[in-house]
Amino acid sequence: MRTSRFLPSMTSYALAAAQISTMIIWVGFMLITHAMSKKESAYPPKVSSLLPWFGSAISFAFGPHRFLALCCAQYGPVFKFLLGGRSVIVVGTADSIRNALFTDHRVLANRVEHYSHFRALCGDTSLYPMIFDTLNRNLFPILDRRMSKRVMDGLTTDFAQTAFQRLKLYSGGDRVSLRRSLTEPMYCAATPILLGSKFSPDTYDDWVTFLHSFTKRLVQRPFWSLPSTWARGRLLQHITTCLQGANPDNDKDKLAGNFAKVIREKNISFEVASPAVLSLLIAFHANQSNVVFWLFSWLMADPRAFSSLRDDIDRAVREEFGSIETFVAEASPRRLDSPAFALLNSAILETTRLTTIQSAIRLAECDLQLKDGEGTIPIRKGEYVLLYPRAAQQNEASYPDCHRFVLDRFVQSQYEGDLAPTSGKPYFAFGAGKHVCKGRFLAMFQLKVLTILYLSLFDVTPVPLDRRSSVWEPPQSSARSILTIHPVDDVYVWLRPRTAL
Repeated sequence: MRTSRFLPSMTSYALAAAQISTMIIWVGFMLITHAMSKKESAYPPKVSSLLPWFGSAISFAFGPHRFLALCCAQYGPVFKFLLGGRSVIVVGTADSIRNALFTDHRVLANRVEHYSHFRALCGDTSLYPMIFDTLNRNLFPILDRRMSKRVMDGLTTDFAQTAFQRLKLYSGGDRVSLRRSLTEPMYCAATPILLGSKFSPDTYDDWVTFLHSFTKRLVQRPFWSLPSTWARGRLLQHITTCLQGANPDNDKDKLAGNFAKVIREKNISFEVASPAVLSLLIAFHANQSNVVFWLFSWLMADPRAFSSLRDDIDRAVREEFGSIETFVAEASPRRLDSPAFALLNSAILETTRLTTIQSAIRLAECDLQLKDGEGTIPIRKGEYVLLYPRAAQQNEASYPDCHRFVLDRFVQSQYEGDLAPTSGKPYFAFGAGKHVCKGRFLAMFQLKVLTILYLSLFDVTPVPLDRRSSVWEPPQSSARSILTIHPVDDVYVWLRPRTAL
């Protein structure tokens, strides 16, 4: 009886002791972490966090665009943060980004970036090395050859015609989604360049479903993935069908045929090849979808810029092609890289400047000092380097009125080529150095054709987001944006034909 009387008090003592011990361990861990952080270099400045090991993982996962912008405002364009046990150094100055992109891949490895994409494309981690090898050794060399500016005209012969036919479906005068009316024609016209004659436009809805989850997959944010996973499975199966049916001797299967040929010669399984090609499809479309949406949103918010660009396009089409019908039949990258389309070229470059957030992540394979102007950024082996072009591309010293869309910002006194106006300026929307985007000329061509067709065929009137306001304004950008800024809301427009379709 006497023993049982003391049991509750002993239990209380034991519980109290356990709580005190836990607190001591926690405080000790915090002190050790704090002491270790003091030993680190004071530069780059480190983002403070109350959570050991996790660091800023929650803030980054649920709002990467907002997190990076706030840190840049507080710490400057170069800073460090902890992301689930990994130290990430963000570089946002023109020099640091340029030097990171030109650093040898054996020093700053890019496989971690590809692997993060593979995680979104394929659930089997054991396949990642083979997918990476297939891309680097087999598919990228084909893209280098077939997407060079010199030979790309042969890949794009049907693009304008297909985009034109898809746009005709939106000419009924009803209210339509701006995003869908822009991205669906682009998807249906551009994807056959990659997948060949077996491509089906019916895959667009699966593509949208999967793309909607892609950024969530990249940052590993929790979400209900089943519809997206089903869509991804159907896309991978469709890619396999396209590759299996591609004929290298068929003009409409130029890229897909080359892919299929090397896949067979190297005995690469379609379980590996299809995710590799899907990663190329992501590169083809993911950023383009946002760029073209914001281009039209910002134009509609500035009626003077909208009218100026449309009038300039009307004049250029008359001078270069004679009519919109001839344009549809004869448009090519070479013919659109003309001084006649300099204002359109500027509008696209300005949009890509404003929409780019971060472009790449690298893993340091050894200690290094990354040059940044007159100084250097110390980077230790095992640290990650996140390239943040938004800070450099929205720098007032380089771009006056840097946060505003300026239609003619990139118009040169003498036109020298579609990407020439960015030379010497902090502009990284298409990468740089060895890591320059292989599809940059195709991307410019797609955006030019779609903008010309949309403005030539339709009078575009935005549906007000707020009926109480007499001034139309674009939607807000999402705090959860990654790679390029995403809108919080879609925009709806009325499309009324300007000419007979």
